Amino acid sequence: MPDVRPSLAESLSKSFNRVRARGPIEVWELVSSRVADNLWSDDALIVFSAEAGGTTAPSDGLRLVVATPDDAADFARDIGTDSASTFAARLSPTSHCYLVREASKILHSSWVTLFAAWTRELRGYVMPPAGDAYVYESFTRPDARGRGVYPFALSGLRAELATGGVARVWVAAEADNAPSIRAIGKAGFEERYRLSYRRRFGTLQLTDEGAEAHGALVIARRLPAR
Repeated sequence: MPDVRPSLAESLSKSFNRVRARGPIEVWELVSSRVADNLWSDDALIVFSAEAGGTTAPSDGLRLVVATPDDAADFARDIGTDSASTFAARLSPTSHCYLVREASKILHSSWVTLFAAWTRELRGYVMPPAGDAYVYESFTRPDARGRGVYPFALSGLRAELATGGVARVWVAAEADNAPSIRAIGKAGFEERYRLSYRRRFGTLQLTDEGAEAHGALVIARRLPAR
């Protein structure tokens, strides 16, 4: 099943946990930024892809694991973007979460869909081409940044997903997010095209730049049927 848009109750549960895990100041800054972006902003996502396969980057005590419901409490504590209940509910045969652990702490999480995932910025479902996977909602704890955790996760994902028959892995980053773009490149991904979008008082306009030449991710406004 796809990673669907959260309900109001789920959004409230996620928000409450985020305040508890990250503090009210960070949450207030996030909400303020999103409100401003929704009113008037111009942004772009750079879309990258790489063939599945390869080897995991060298680690320094890091472990990449596929999350299970047993990881829900640790995720809520260390990452904070989901409560334990909403985290567990999102896991499915086509929606996975990969965790980078160091000892008992989660340093990083990346979600992967084989079918479709709701994306707030695009207000729609992102769907990779058949047989491919899309990586989204990646987060590295501030106290773990600068250690190469994200490239470690992405290279591990490429290797892991290949064993499940995935042909190609897709990931996107905001055009002004230089650290993420560098990390994605270090993991062997190449830029394919850009998705430019603008918001004017809540109205979204999306432009594909060169997407038709590269297979491309599909942006669906409604949940696609299977």
